[in-house]
Amino acid sequence: MARPLRIQYAGALYHVMSRGNQRRPIVADEMDRQGRLDWLRRTVETYGWRLHAFVLMTNHDHLFVETPDGNLSAGMQFLNSNYSGYFKRRHRRVGHLFQGRFRGHLIEEDGYFLEVSRYLHLNPVRAKIVQRPEEYRWSSYAGYRWASRALPWVTYQRVLGEFGRDPVKARRGYVRFVRARIDAPGKSPFADAVGGLLLGSEEFLARVRRLLSGRPADPELPQLDRLRARPSLDEILQAVARHFGRGKTDWSPGTRRDDASRAIAACLARRRFGYRAVAVAAALGYSGPSGVSHAIKRIEHGSKDLQETLTRIESEFA
Repeated sequence: MARPLRIQYAGALYHVMSRGNQRRPIVADEMDRQGRLDWLRRTVETYGWRLHAFVLMTNHDHLFVETPDGNLSAGMQFLNSNYSGYFKRRHRRVGHLFQGRFRGHLIEEDGYFLEVSRYLHLNPVRAKIVQRPEEYRWSSYAGYRWASRALPWVTYQRVLGEFGRDPVKARRGYVRFVRARIDAPGKSPFADAVGGLLLGSEEFLARVRRLLSGRPADPELPQLDRLRARPSLDEILQAVARHFGRGKTDWSPGTRRDDASRAIAACLARRRFGYRAVAVAAALGYSGPSGVSHAIKRIEHGSKDLQETLTRIESEFA
């Protein structure tokens, strides 16, 4: 999961996850689940959030939330500290309930409402708790499925509006959209998040960079520091080629190399410096973005030597 978020501005949109300490449960029974939802409602109402979707699992929960007043951190502090106090009093527990700070993604305001809401609502299905999302009580999906189950503190209109103005047809369209991924699950919408934090277009990433330009470096968020001023794609490829004693022509379409040079170049450009997969594929001779994704997995799940090589080349841009 991504590092803690500290990028806040009016109207920002987030996917946020709170996880139990040491992956332990954050709810012990249905009374706790209701208590968690009660504190979530209070948070939404107190901080003026627009909550587009949520799902409460046993040892973590997910929120898809918009903050008109740019107050995510204050709201999450209110939510988690108050619920943690309730839980520890009720169960006579000491110590931390949550695993550090909340984590998540900053999301572009347009283009991601459907995929992110669907991903959250299908969590209980992916976990094999239920076969259909409407069978799971502790999420916002029922309010999308049936108007009579809608919660007054959840904002359904933004997502349903993607399916037209007729509310009945919109709900039916959304149900079909969600069910389409039950038997044919796709990849997580966050798989291509830049730096593991930012989900959006090049224009959105540029806007975030401008927001970061006047801020001091944050040692807890090295990904964001890399996004402030990044090397060009050509400079990244040249550094990797130098390290491996290669020329960039060695990565032309149709060529094959046994070493990991091209995969490291792809991982460095995409994961560490946020270049789009399409641009990385074109520069490195991959047939398309899927080739870049496979290369990144090779490095991220590879040996310690590969990780050290990646870090060594990256350090040239410090």
